[in-house]
Amino acid sequence: MKQENKENTYICRAFITPSQSDDYDFEAVAVPANNEQLNYSRKNDEYFNQVLRTGAENVDVSRLESGLPIFDNHPWDSSALNVLGITTGYSFEERGIVVRVKWGARADEQLKSDVKNGVLKTVSIEGIIERYIREEPANPNDVPIYYADYWIPLSLSLAPVPNDIEAQIEVKRKIAARKKEDKQDNLYKSLTSKF
Repeated sequence: MKQENKENTYICRAFITPSQSDDYDFEAVAVPANNEQLNYSRKNDEYFNQVLRTGAENVDVSRLESGLPIFDNHPWDSSALNVLGITTGYSFEERGIVVRVKWGARADEQLKSDVKNGVLKTVSIEGIIERYIREEPANPNDVPIYYADYWIPLSLSLAPVPNDIEAQIEVKRKIAARKKEDKQDNLYKSLTSKF
């Protein structure tokens, strides 16, 4: 395995579990190493599967300690006016990092009801990856795996369409189509260069 230091914003899938407690309104569980997500490295000019490590040794908890803001969808505008709540606690468990969330005054009753009733099921956890460990693929036609080995959570966002492993299908089709186009272009160039 090759170690690589790299700073990069990322989005990770997490599942919502409504709460029966008065201390928090729901839990978000960041899934551990089975959460491969296809990404692109500009630095290395390659696609890769990102695998988030969720052990206590893999996460800088300084921001978790003070509470992460929660936004509606990914926070392209992370203004205080858009904050819907805050995390009130976290724990490292076998199922992943469990983050407890309390709603704020800006979260309306319809939104709270959709989370409670399972209509909204996922959030994204945004953060900065401080260190990747790169693993070469066994098959040269596969993409490498980048393990996010140390990272800093920054915020949570309700994610009706999360950046999820299922989203890889379309991206992989695009990669395959691009490779096919490249082969056709190279064949055309080699044929036309002879004339």
